Amino acid sequence: MTDRPALIVTGVGAHADPWHGLAATSTALAEVLAERMPVRHLDTDGIEHGATLTDAALVVVNISGDLATDPAAASAVLDPLLDAAAAGIPLLAVHSASLAFRDDPRWAELLGGRWVPGVTMHPQIGWSLVQPTGALSPFRVYDERYSHLEIGDDSALRAFHTDDGLTHALAWSRPGADGHGGVAYSALGHGVESYRSAGTRALLHALIDELLGTAHAPSATRDGSSPSRDLAATALDYELIALAPRGSEIATTGFADRFDDGELLASGYLLLEQLPTGGGALHSHGREVGRVTAVDGGLRVDLPGAEIDGRMLRAADAGIALVAESGEWWSDRAESAILRGVDWRVVVVHGPAPVKLDNRVRLLDDLRAASETQREQHA
Repeated sequence: MTDRPALIVTGVGAHADPWHGLAATSTALAEVLAERMPVRHLDTDGIEHGATLTDAALVVVNISGDLATDPAAASAVLDPLLDAAAAGIPLLAVHSASLAFRDDPRWAELLGGRWVPGVTMHPQIGWSLVQPTGALSPFRVYDERYSHLEIGDDSALRAFHTDDGLTHALAWSRPGADGHGGVAYSALGHGVESYRSAGTRALLHALIDELLGTAHAPSATRDGSSPSRDLAATALDYELIALAPRGSEIATTGFADRFDDGELLASGYLLLEQLPTGGGALHSHGREVGRVTAVDGGLRVDLPGAEIDGRMLRAADAGIALVAESGEWWSDRAESAILRGVDWRVVVVHGPAPVKLDNRVRLLDDLRAASETQREQHA
């Protein structure tokens, strides 16, 4: 383990976007890096205000760019990153960093590749087989699968996936030259669940080994407290998670494309994190938007902007609705409500736009109607 720190640069403001919870994934990245070196955090505002990068053993870039807005001015953040690389400090960039600084070709030249607007894309988040090109074994991960990334001629492919018969780069590296630090990129890491994968962690360590010229055996275990089991939860379908009191059985729909390791349950871009203190945190696209807690006689929901609408507690800005299947909503203060009933049951529905949220509420109704029809047919 080196005494010099890894410096994680997290995008904020113009160097972030609505679709990535960069603060959360930087925390997950820090857990990986802490296995081998101290970790320090800095955001892009700090770089713009003159924070030093050159005391780091490794700079890790977890930033983005909003493709729906005009490109942000790059120099105040990009120039210090280029200076650090020129000073011999290696750089590791992850996931949406390939979208950053799209109006400044120096970033793509340094990174060794880029996201090309109108060409690069990704299928819906889900399980993918990642195939490293070196000694690492192929692995499955619940993540976005960036496809049609542009990769430079001097970049060495380190991992790929296939989609519709085509091979797509997922990780690459390029060596340092003339005193410059080497650079590596991994397209994995949309959400914290990606960093729960032993394969993702091993790939990151392999890239860092290459950059630092070291060898590291990644830990197979994670530290942390076990969650309190006061909620039963299951993914019903894409962007639907059902909750009930602990020990309850929840009628499922056979949906298999979900991530569930006992602490995190992800269905599409909706994630429930069961907390050590009890209850759970609801995440939309990697950002915590609310919390649910079992209380005497019901379920308490803290969800900013939420309003009761019949059987629903709806927060359109967060893209979240909780549809009561048993129990009655009650509230006496803003941003909090209780689903009252000893046998309460609720489904969390996620949709990033109001029309998608409405469509997925209808999907829930269709799923439940189909389940009822099946029970009647087998009665």
